[in-house]
Amino acid sequence: MIVRRFAIRSRRGAYVALVVLTLIWGFNWVAMKFAMQHADPVAFNIQRILVAIAVLFALMVWQRKSLAPNSWIAIIVTGFFQTTINFGSTTMAVASGGVGRASVLVFTMPFWTLLLAWPVLGERVRGSQWIAVLLALGGLTLVVEPWNWHDALTPKLWAVLSGFGWAAGTIATKYFQREKPLDMLNFIGWQMVVGVLPFFLLPFIRDTPPVDWSPVYVAMLAYTGAIATASGFVLWIAVLRWLPAGTAAFNMLAIPAIALVSSMIIFDERLNATEWSGIAFIAAGLAIISLLAWMRARRGEGDSPQTPVIESG
Repeated sequence: MIVRRFAIRSRRGAYVALVVLTLIWGFNWVAMKFAMQHADPVAFNIQRILVAIAVLFALMVWQRKSLAPNSWIAIIVTGFFQTTINFGSTTMAVASGGVGRASVLVFTMPFWTLLLAWPVLGERVRGSQWIAVLLALGGLTLVVEPWNWHDALTPKLWAVLSGFGWAAGTIATKYFQREKPLDMLNFIGWQMVVGVLPFFLLPFIRDTPPVDWSPVYVAMLAYTGAIATASGFVLWIAVLRWLPAGTAAFNMLAIPAIALVSSMIIFDERLNATEWSGIAFIAAGLAIISLLAWMRARRGEGDSPQTPVIESG
C-alpha cells in the first residue's frame, strides 16, 4: 500500500504530510527557475520527466504492480494535455518570465476545469461557481494585461496555456475513469511516457545548447523530477486516503502564494498594481472553489472535478 510506504497512519499524519507536500510543490517553482539557469527549457523538461518516469516505474516494480498500461486511448489523450501541454508550457513560462506570476496564472486551472466539465462531463456550473469563474476571468485579464504589449506577454500566455492543459488532463482522467477504474500510479507513469515523446523532436527544429551538469543543476533536477513530480504525486494519493479531496484541495491556495513570495525574495520579482489586483481576484475565486469542494466533501458528495491528479509543472 502506498500509504504504508509513506508511513501515513492517521488523519493527523495526513495533515502533516499535506503541509509538507504543499511546501514541496510551492518551492518546486523556484527550483525549476534555478535549473533552467543551467539548461535549455526543452532539455530540462525532458530530463526531469524522465527522472519522474524512472521513479514511478521503480515504485511499481517494488510494489509488484502490473506494468501493462491500463488504456492506451486514455493514456494518449491525458498524456498530451497533462504532460505535453501542461508541463511543456509551464517550463516555457518559468524560463522566460517571472516565477510567481507564472504560478498564479497556471493555478487558474480549477476555473478551466469547471468550464470544461460542463460539455465533457455534463457537470454544469452553478450558483457560487459562476462567481468564482467570473472573478478568475477578471483576475486573469488584469494579470495578463493583453492591452500592454510593452511587457513580456508571451510568458503569461504560456502560463495560461499550462493551466488549460492541466485542467483538460484532469477532465480527461475523470472521463476515462467513468468507463473503468484506473490504477493511478500506472496511469500517470504511462501518460508521462507518452507525453514526453513530442519533446524529443524539438531539438531537431531549434538550437538547444548543452546542459551545464553542475551540482546545482543535478540537485534541482532531482528535486523537480524525483521529489516534486513523482514522489509528490504518490504522497498526494496517500493523503487522499485519509482526507477528503475537498479538504486536501485547499493546498492549492498556498502553492502559488509560496511560489510568489519565494520569487520576490530570491529573484527580486516585482508586480505592478494591476497584476496584484488580478491576483487578488484569482485568489478570491480559488477560495470560493476550494470552499465549495470542502463543503461537498463534508456532505459526502464525493470527489470534485477540480481536484488535480498531479501537480502542475
